[in-house]
Amino acid sequence: MIGVRAWSRAIAGLSLVVLAGPAVAAPAWYETWEGIRAAAATAKTIETSFVQTRSLKILSKPLVSRGMMAYRRPNDLRWEYQSPIETVLIVRAGQVSRFIRHGAAWVPDASARLEAMKIVLGEISLWLDGNFSASRTFRPQLRPAQGGQRAYIELLPVDPALGKIIARITMTFADKPGVLDAIDIVEDKDNVTHIAFENQRLGGTIPDARFEPPR
Repeated sequence: MIGVRAWSRAIAGLSLVVLAGPAVAAPAWYETWEGIRAAAATAKTIETSFVQTRSLKILSKPLVSRGMMAYRRPNDLRWEYQSPIETVLIVRAGQVSRFIRHGAAWVPDASARLEAMKIVLGEISLWLDGNFSASRTFRPQLRPAQGGQRAYIELLPVDPALGKIIARITMTFADKPGVLDAIDIVEDKDNVTHIAFENQRLGGTIPDARFEPPR
């Protein structure tokens, strides 16, 4: 028969095991708002290529565009489509401009579409700065990891009228702090734009010329 002292030692040992328990991993940088803001603050510049795939119900095949993005804190942004149509959008000192290539010349675009692009580019600048709460257009929610899917940010339109055009925007992040992996702009279940970022480079020097009108 096991003695009282032996039982005491066994119970004490079990208690130590229970109290220690399994090690709990620290949350990834993109799993808390604090981590996202801290990572964004360290990324003074971002340069990345992207592939944009737009799937529409009325099209048999998705529309695929390729381009480059350059961002410099606090709010300089260049969003450039290189194919199939060359287009450049620039945010500098709070001003937004758009240029379309026609032959050998870049032609400024002053159409009504530019007003919509001002809203979109303004939002992108906030996202890259980690300042999601400053948006007056979208309400951000940080969704926890679930069912094998990593944590992500979901942006829901504040204005119901905008909700008829964009149901939601989701953003996922890469393992490297401050690096955006993909954006999905969901109009409805049949119309989705997916932007996948590639070859992200953080912290390099970006000259002023990148944020000036193309020539």
